[in-house]
Amino acid sequence: MTPRYFVNGRFFKHLTGVVTLAALSMASMNTFADDDEMNPNVTELKAWDTVKVSRIPDTIYLRTQNDPDDLIWDRLPMYRTNLLPAPPVHQSVSLRFEDGATRGKHLYFQVARSSERFYLRLRWKDASEDRGTTVDTFRDGVAVQFAMNDTDTSYMMGSGPDNPVNIWYWRADKEQVDNLAAGGYGSTTSLPQQKVSGASAYFTDEVPADREWHVVMSRPFESDGEYDVNLDRDTVPMGFAVWQGSDNERDGNKRVTHTWILLDTSLDSDTVK
Repeated sequence: MTPRYFVNGRFFKHLTGVVTLAALSMASMNTFADDDEMNPNVTELKAWDTVKVSRIPDTIYLRTQNDPDDLIWDRLPMYRTNLLPAPPVHQSVSLRFEDGATRGKHLYFQVARSSERFYLRLRWKDASEDRGTTVDTFRDGVAVQFAMNDTDTSYMMGSGPDNPVNIWYWRADKEQVDNLAAGGYGSTTSLPQQKVSGASAYFTDEVPADREWHVVMSRPFESDGEYDVNLDRDTVPMGFAVWQGSDNERDGNKRVTHTWILLDTSLDSDTVK
């Protein structure tokens, strides 16, 4: 059966551009298996691999600025990275772990840019669409984290005020992306410049294991805030996090990449045809 999808929230104006992408994966004995593992068009990357961002020509347009189901994504390479439980920063966090949350989880992503805008598309398997948070239920979410400086920055929320990270955080209960900064545990702050936008689609299927989220985040390529990541440099350290509400994940209870993926955003990359 062909999956049905539902796109939620508002969309934005058309963009100019075209796309490249890449990703990284860490091997684990307890990794979640899924149908895409055998797909020859999906590249699994090793720790510290460099991902080359694809270029979107100025003559190619997405239907909407952050369309998660635009045909252009079918023309871009797909990358896979493995997410593992984040190290608990406090004993109370480790008490929250459910059996399902102790396993690895694959996150698939694509990265692209035009001369004016940077795009990131994320995809992961999720048998349930969890949009709200109550006393005992929790929402789904995904985030990408960029080191403001170099790879000596801790992948766990930065290394203090002199070595911070910029975080783009999408949550399923609101159709927007929060632009955040952090310089260590407990320091996450919403930035005055909210230039990151996004949109999502949840794809249903008769087989729960084949249901999945697609989320697109984008931002003007040029940064204009003190804690907005500078994408115009040789390599940009990048990492991911996923919160699966059905596994009671929230706050520090999440699955993350345990190292940096190095992102090459230069325009000398292959151009999408």
